[in-house]
Amino acid sequence: MKNTFKLTILLISIVYSLNSYSQEKIFYKNYQGDILDEKAYNTLKDETLKKIQRAVKSMKLYEELAEEYTSSDSMLYSYTWHFTDNLKKTEKSIQKEKLRDEHIIGEIYPIHDAKTLNGKTLSIEDFKGKPTLINLWFTACAPCIAEMPALNKMKAENSDEYNFLAITFDSEAKVKKLLQRFNFDFEQIVNSKDLTSKMGFESYPKNLFLDKNGILRVIKGNVPYSSDVNGDDVYHIEDFLNILENL
Repeated sequence: MKNTFKLTILLISIVYSLNSYSQEKIFYKNYQGDILDEKAYNTLKDETLKKIQRAVKSMKLYEELAEEYTSSDSMLYSYTWHFTDNLKKTEKSIQKEKLRDEHIIGEIYPIHDAKTLNGKTLSIEDFKGKPTLINLWFTACAPCIAEMPALNKMKAENSDEYNFLAITFDSEAKVKKLLQRFNFDFEQIVNSKDLTSKMGFESYPKNLFLDKNGILRVIKGNVPYSSDVNGDDVYHIEDFLNILENL
């Protein structure tokens, strides 16, 4: 009887160990490619939300996950965090954007005889032959203005290889007034709802990546950034350049 009891305990221990070993492990990858296990990810998520809530108490975090890899014992997700005071509205907006992306990705971006701030007339044919980055922005968008130096740097160092274009629904007068204070060294198409809001773009900035044939392949939000040891934002233009290089 005693030996039977010991054998039962041993079998229970083996089964428990096997179950623990085979349990699916979940990992998370940020936009810089850093991999976090589930514990580290949840700790970072909680700490980040608390930091945001110290500034705005009503803020909540909406977590957007995309499956990158799966195997018999592990899964890898990429993640995007949205800080909002209305989770339902944010979720609805994200789902709407996904439907929009399904509709327009893979299509030629419809630039036809668009007027620029400098009086030029541009069509999509003008951008064929090189991959193109299109930045959608507007003058009252603080994140749009904040990433302008990073976008300027990207263009200054890579204008021979890629096209760079900015489009806004704002008027010529508004854009000229803002550009007196902030440098934005992209060719500017202004007063164009047809290429912004009418295409379903509601949140800004948006950065669009076109291949050499003018076909929209990738849609991103702002230029990825992180905080340095001093708390200053550091923009990672290499992430966007990698996308352009692959087009």
